[in-house]
Amino acid sequence: MFRTNSNIGAILGYGGYANSIFNSYSQLSSIRSNAYSKLAKAYSRTSGNNQLQNMSAYNRLKTPANNAQTAIRTVGNEAAELTSSAKVLTDTGKNSLFGNKDAYDADKTYKAVSDFVSNYNDTVTALSKTDNANIRTTGSSMTRMTGIMKNSLSAAGINVGVDGKLSIDEEAFKKADMNTVKSLFNGNGSYAQIVSSSAARVQLSANTQQLYGGSVYGSNGSYYNAFGGFDGYGGYGGLYSGYGFNSFF
Repeated sequence: MFRTNSNIGAILGYGGYANSIFNSYSQLSSIRSNAYSKLAKAYSRTSGNNQLQNMSAYNRLKTPANNAQTAIRTVGNEAAELTSSAKVLTDTGKNSLFGNKDAYDADKTYKAVSDFVSNYNDTVTALSKTDNANIRTTGSSMTRMTGIMKNSLSAAGINVGVDGKLSIDEEAFKKADMNTVKSLFNGNGSYAQIVSSSAARVQLSANTQQLYGGSVYGSNGSYYNAFGGFDGYGGYGGLYSGYGFNSFF
């Protein structure tokens, strides 16, 4: 049968059945003794281990980049929240918090300032958790302004801690003169407006870094761009390009 059907022979081995795996009695004996099965299983285990090791190496590379990008994304989100809460305070006009002196609502204003303080602190925390130098530098203008305004904020019941975060004393805030509070939080040139502008720049920087930045350090201590930049070899460089991977080993 094998001699009259070369296709079957070709399937069993190159050069027809005469050169197939069944042409050797020793190989046939190995098959019958299950040696081939054992060899295949051993190879499978070795191959699987190699794949796991390769995946583990890939994950070690991927995790720092993921962590860096998560931190950057968090900064951007917190900065956006801070900008939104500042807008409630800085808005002008008759319907604003400070639009009508005779109808000034200290409780409502306290709630708005409390939201601002909370979002400010969350942004400061997020900034401290990112290693991205561009974003941290952008955010430093916000914290510097807070330091400059420390005494003025204290007059409205708002204290600046050693960690740069704000805390608000409800009773002291509500007792503060409306004009003092307004000068801090309402209109152009106010503390809230300056912080809002800084937060907007932080958000922009974070968004930019998510597209073109992000950063990790390789095993040799060198600094690598995780996602950004044209690598000069026909594609985008960074961690997820071939050149990026080669630099880590």
